[in-house]
Amino acid sequence: MKKENITSGRVNQKLKTQKRILDTAREMLLSNQDFSLEDVAAQMQISRATIYRYYGSIDMLCLDVAIATTNKDPEDFSAYVSGMDLAQSLFYVQQYFNHMVQTHETELRKYLSLALDRSVKGGNASEHRAGRRPKTLEIVMRPFYEKIGKENYDNLKHVVTVLCGPEPLIVNKDVNGLNNEQSNEVLRWALEMILKGIEVSRQEAKK
Repeated sequence: MKKENITSGRVNQKLKTQKRILDTAREMLLSNQDFSLEDVAAQMQISRATIYRYYGSIDMLCLDVAIATTNKDPEDFSAYVSGMDLAQSLFYVQQYFNHMVQTHETELRKYLSLALDRSVKGGNASEHRAGRRPKTLEIVMRPFYEKIGKENYDNLKHVVTVLCGPEPLIVNKDVNGLNNEQSNEVLRWALEMILKGIEVSRQEAKK
């Protein structure tokens, strides 16, 4: 079996486990009972060590449940962007995530604060954040892989992740002094410039 297939299989299994954790915690939240990470693990019949690989605290898990409830499932985006070209698809994803962040700014600031706090204390914050932006972009960009090439594909996925979500909003508001509308305009402009640069590079490569 190819190494990339093994890696992909492990990633898919981790995503399935995380979804089960979120679904279990959501059910326990709806029952209005107090519970801990250990309670969720027991309900799922997984080890305490396993659940701590995904979430460092019950606060992180509950916030992730709240955020997941307001998010579209990444797999659903293929239907939403059907018929769009690459640029239109990426603008749609950017607008969706930025609107979601602005609607739930208070919760997401707390969520980000908890993730960063864990990172400072020696944990790996990326293991405890759902990573919906990269997952969504993988699905949306997949049909354009051959057209733009692996390097552009990977770089574009990473940079669009940076241009939407809570982090750029916080910088634009707290550092640049922009309001929501101004932040959206700046981030869209940045994505437009990057896409134009990729197109120019592709055209020059054909000469």
